[in-house]
Amino acid sequence: MPNVMTSQDKTERIKLKAYRALVVGGLLLVIAGALSIPFVYESQTLWYKIGLDKTFLRGGQMIGLLAAVLLFVQILLAARGKFLKELFGIAALMRWHRTNGIVISFLAVSHALLILVPEGITNLPIGKKYWPEMVGMLLLCIVVAMAVSSHFREKLRLNYKRWRAIHKLLGYLVIMFLAVHVLFVSESFEQIVPRAALLIFFAGVVISIILSKKTK
Repeated sequence: MPNVMTSQDKTERIKLKAYRALVVGGLLLVIAGALSIPFVYESQTLWYKIGLDKTFLRGGQMIGLLAAVLLFVQILLAARGKFLKELFGIAALMRWHRTNGIVISFLAVSHALLILVPEGITNLPIGKKYWPEMVGMLLLCIVVAMAVSSHFREKLRLNYKRWRAIHKLLGYLVIMFLAVHVLFVSESFEQIVPRAALLIFFAGVVISIILSKKTK
């Protein structure tokens, strides 16, 4: 006898779709807000650039901010809180986590290249004066290393338990390095609105991680 969907089942399915739409819509709004920052709150480095150099630099900033948002999302996907598990399922969260890691790595490398090209690849920002940029370089190395080790763990013959422990630790370090890098690398985040938005978003991710641990 075929399964008959009750009115309660239909209501639950509608609610599920609505919640999914809200989550996806909220993420798209956050991304849109992040991508608008280089236009609304221009950094001083953009003031002295023209033509293709300015396009590259602004594009690099936009890609960097997109990577930052996706990095925060990546941490939430890894935490797999009860709400997200019930909304999308563990299999989907794991699949998105894996794909998102590749996307973030590509964006992070593209961000670095587009930022360096207008200044000259050989003119690397090294020294105490450029400590936020150096934090960014360290962050880039960690992100790429995490992505490579995740996809080639078996070929690299990495013990799963040891790899998972290190991967988890690096994940927490990444969000701290990310917040520091974004807050201090650009004058855009000296403005109240972008700085407050970043701190609120960061706090929200941290709280979500803590809550996900308690509800598991």
